[in-house]
Amino acid sequence: MNLTFLNPLFLFGLAASILPILIHRLTQRKAISRRFSAVRILIRSQTIKARPQRLKHFLLLALRILAIVSLVFMMARPVWTRHGHGALGNAGARAIVIDNSLSMGFHEERGIRCDLAKKAAKEALKGFEGLVAVIPTVDIQSTKRVDAIRWMKPEEALTELANIPLSFGQGNPTSALSMAHQKLRNLKMDKEILFIGDMVRGDWESFNLSQLGTVSDATITFLRIGGQKRDSNLTIKSVRLAEANAVVSVPARLEVTVSNLSDESGKTSVHLYLSDTKVDQKSLDLKAGEDGKIYFELFLDRSGWMDGEVRLSPDRLASDDIFYFSLKVREKVRVLIVDGDPKTSLRASESYYLTNALRPGGSDHSPFLPTVITESEMAFVDLKPYDALFLLNVAQLQPSRLASFMDLGRPVFIFLGDRVVPEDHNAYSFFPWRLGELKEVGMRPESISGIDQSHEVLRSISANGKSLKTASFRRYFRIDGSTRNLLTLGNRDPILVEAESGKSKLYLFTSSADLDWNDLPLKASYLPLIQGLLKESLGLTKDSLAASIRLGEFSEEENRFVQVKGTRKGPGIYLSLPPSGEVRKGVNPPLEESDLGKVSEDELKKKFGKMDVKLLEYEQGNVGNLLMRRKELWPYILIFLMVVLAVEMVLANSVLWKKS
Repeated sequence: MNLTFLNPLFLFGLAASILPILIHRLTQRKAISRRFSAVRILIRSQTIKARPQRLKHFLLLALRILAIVSLVFMMARPVWTRHGHGALGNAGARAIVIDNSLSMGFHEERGIRCDLAKKAAKEALKGFEGLVAVIPTVDIQSTKRVDAIRWMKPEEALTELANIPLSFGQGNPTSALSMAHQKLRNLKMDKEILFIGDMVRGDWESFNLSQLGTVSDATITFLRIGGQKRDSNLTIKSVRLAEANAVVSVPARLEVTVSNLSDESGKTSVHLYLSDTKVDQKSLDLKAGEDGKIYFELFLDRSGWMDGEVRLSPDRLASDDIFYFSLKVREKVRVLIVDGDPKTSLRASESYYLTNALRPGGSDHSPFLPTVITESEMAFVDLKPYDALFLLNVAQLQPSRLASFMDLGRPVFIFLGDRVVPEDHNAYSFFPWRLGELKEVGMRPESISGIDQSHEVLRSISANGKSLKTASFRRYFRIDGSTRNLLTLGNRDPILVEAESGKSKLYLFTSSADLDWNDLPLKASYLPLIQGLLKESLGLTKDSLAASIRLGEFSEEENRFVQVKGTRKGPGIYLSLPPSGEVRKGVNPPLEESDLGKVSEDELKKKFGKMDVKLLEYEQGNVGNLLMRRKELWPYILIFLMVVLAVEMVLANSVLWKKS
């Protein structure tokens, strides 16, 4: 325990304590000699009365000197200091846990927080001669084991601290503190844990005291870099295709979601890069805590993988200003349509409405490229180049060629009609259903009443108000068999069924593809129904923008990915070459590190329960004082001074009254 002064120069003011003595001597009255009778009696009386007066003058002088001394000491601000949290003196064992997570890359006026943390650790080790262990909260070398941590001299520890890199990952204080406790547990000396970081809330939300394991008796001090206020920051939350697939020569929309993780409004510019070429930029204003969406129109002129980046205008946390993504662009879907009943009039043919649903108005912007052939031509056409097959009122299905196509795992859509013979159709073993009688409805046609809402395409059509229930059906085949009924009529007869045969998906419409038996092709729901089922069967409903993952989320299988772009071992584009073909993924920083809200001291103490922890704010160049327990004495000296002045006032009044 030591006594120090915060303003020691004021101690020179103690010289002023001589002033009351000088004033007392200069103002002392000299006795006047006068002749008077009975001198002996008067002298004796004078002596008796002067003794208490001299004592009062002496006390008054002492009080005035004491008042001046008290005032000087109070202005010098004396402080009692003693070892407390984070203060071992010059010996003992100190485990320094240093936060090197992404949020520590924030650039404040004093510098980058990771560098400030290292500087604070250096200040904490100044004059220390004990054992030191250095533990980062993010170990990018993946060697985060207790046996990999060693005790060092302070000089070695400083070198170790300087070599700890700033990472792009999320801090794991639970793991770091657990290793610190394990390392200190068996030591028979004074020990402490010093945690230096920004105390970002995202690192501490998953903290669980029970996961620390066996806790040592070391004191824990948290030294916060950056203060308790939430720092402003904008980041890219997600990037996705608005229509879930990218096809050559088909316009696509890229949706970018930007989050303002701040307590105040912000503005940023959003820049889009494809294959390292800047293609567009837009500005975005966001209110505090708001997510905003911005859209970029894409026109993709070649197939294959395309790497992209979305960048924000630079801010103080530059590490999360770039979002990487990979986009797989595919060629147009080639669809073969076999028209079993072609007519001289194009509009009257079986394939007319279906072709227009796949390629509305003959637009080149459709992802589908339909080709129409007759039933007789099917025997000579190579089916392998086609991604899907539609059979419209086809009497002879050529089972061997159809089975070969289905073995490729490609979908087959079958529409029935007046040329279909149930007995011939039922002879094909790869169909899980059996056609029954042809049902002809009288004056009141049947309508759809049952829609499988568990099917994503049908649910989407119903949600968008494009009801299938307005379609009328005058003729259809009844069927039996193990299938999934997607659409059923009011009498519970299925009108659309789905089944699987080997690798292929089969869809059966029990009515015709033209207007002879129903008016479904005239309904607004027809186009999204046909396109939706085809996309779903081909996997086009899945986002062709490869799912971006956050750094640290690689599964065991994904660990085979090799980085081909971006910061080394950080965010970027990662490539894998499995037997099924090339796969790319965008890897981006954890979103939790972008929110710079801080954990308060009360929240921290709740997380540690009964353990004695202390949260201190970093003051550059004053870490040693911060880590000491100190008590300023000036309030007590002020009280003492007030008491002295009060007694002096009472005593001075008493002396003056006696003289009068």
